[in-house]
Amino acid sequence: MFLIFVGIIVIAFFLPLCGVWILVKLTDLAKAHPKPAKYILIIMFIILMVAGGLKIRDIYYEKSPYYFWNELIRKNPKPFNVSQEEFEAKNRAGYCWRDSKYYSKEELWHKAMKSLTGRMIYENKFYWDNKVVNDNGEFLPTEDECARWKGCRVFKIPMNPDKEKFLKEDSENEYDFWKGIDILIKHNEAQSFIFASDKNYVDDDFKLKNFILIHKLSNPSYLSVYDSNNCCTVFNKSEWSLIRKNYILKYIGIDTVVFRKKSKIPIDIDINSWGVGNFYLSVAYSESINVSEFLAKDKSETLKNTRKVYLLNNCGDVLYRPNYWQRR
Repeated sequence: MFLIFVGIIVIAFFLPLCGVWILVKLTDLAKAHPKPAKYILIIMFIILMVAGGLKIRDIYYEKSPYYFWNELIRKNPKPFNVSQEEFEAKNRAGYCWRDSKYYSKEELWHKAMKSLTGRMIYENKFYWDNKVVNDNGEFLPTEDECARWKGCRVFKIPMNPDKEKFLKEDSENEYDFWKGIDILIKHNEAQSFIFASDKNYVDDDFKLKNFILIHKLSNPSYLSVYDSNNCCTVFNKSEWSLIRKNYILKYIGIDTVVFRKKSKIPIDIDINSWGVGNFYLSVAYSESINVSEFLAKDKSETLKNTRKVYLLNNCGDVLYRPNYWQRR
């Protein structure tokens, strides 16, 4: 609060005073040395124009409906010494330029699981940065909620029978469950990811097959759970074409406050030529459940899975939005 008060004082008083002081000095300089002052003003004007233009570009880019598409393309860029024709041909064949190789579906699965986790981390960052707004357009103090409840993070827990017993059968309530996860993290038996820059996330290649991902936002009572054994499958384009009719492409996310802005895929291009849409990640997960539901012995009676399909690029990166939802 003190820092905010200091910031307000600086903006309200000192910046205008500095502006007036600079203007007075320039006026004095112009009277004494008209020619140098003219050049200084021209240079300052150019600097302001460039800075303003860059800011406008950044704002437009972030608000563009193609923002997530552009971000995905950036992750597998065209090398400068490769022709556009070769670039598109290899993209259609499934080549990953960033890693200089063709990936099998099995290899892409590990890449896609890390990217899917990155999407959850991206969502968390909105809460840590207080960018979540209510229906009145007011920003909510979500960072405090994240810190208070140790939320807004993703837990990755390698599973085995002993660990499953420890987490489920030995947990009688919500407190026991989260305490158990803290113990696992302390003994390096589980991972907690908060930001994409976290070293443990950056270094994790997601090579394990038997693990669960728990996405916990600011509300401590609810979580989303992904079981790697049955949550996620990579389809190639032919396999996807067989089930495409069962899904609808949604451009606006009603499931989360972070992805509610409309996101589009360019309609006048062949996305395969840009290295996207040769592979898809089908995801089924338990969304917004409470700990009691997760701990239930017979989960099939209590949990209903949400199923989505994400477009992948040839390197296994997920397109955050839009994505496909299963028809009801």
